[in-house]
Amino acid sequence: MKGLRRIALALGAAALLALGAATALATPASAAAIVTIDYGTTSSSDPGEPLIDDCRPELTGTIFGTGEFRYETVETSEGFHFNGTETGTARIDWSDGSYSLIKVKDHYSFNAGNGIKAVVFTLPHVDTVTNYTADGEFLSRSSLHHIEHFTVINGVVRVDFDRFHFVGGC
Repeated sequence: MKGLRRIALALGAAALLALGAATALATPASAAAIVTIDYGTTSSSDPGEPLIDDCRPELTGTIFGTGEFRYETVETSEGFHFNGTETGTARIDWSDGSYSLIKVKDHYSFNAGNGIKAVVFTLPHVDTVTNYTADGEFLSRSSLHHIEHFTVINGVVRVDFDRFHFVGGC
């Protein structure tokens, strides 16, 4: 599911790049900058296969989460700049009554348009999972930090993963 979200994000970014490139090329040199600020929210659950806890394989769980996407674009005769942040929270309820609280954060920024043929941007990503007993007592905390490098050339998206760093465990 997370991989699909990343692909959708990359394709969305590619579409924004195309829109930004077209707009930037069509903007007269004397035009003022056009600034757009927007946000959106989502919520989801996974009714498919139950989740398995790698630290406690006898447990299964269900997940529900929400997310928020905020972005700012600036279009000028020089090109198009995109700056965005995605944050999210989720909860996994485990079959023994324990639960996990999840926080996610991504930030990205890139330029396009006005003759730029390839767009490259870096996406630092952080996932934090805190696990609690059914009574709310702290069990453990884990964090995953990694960096993704996106390259878009002629509408083709390539993603390279770099700097995986995992902290915590069972």
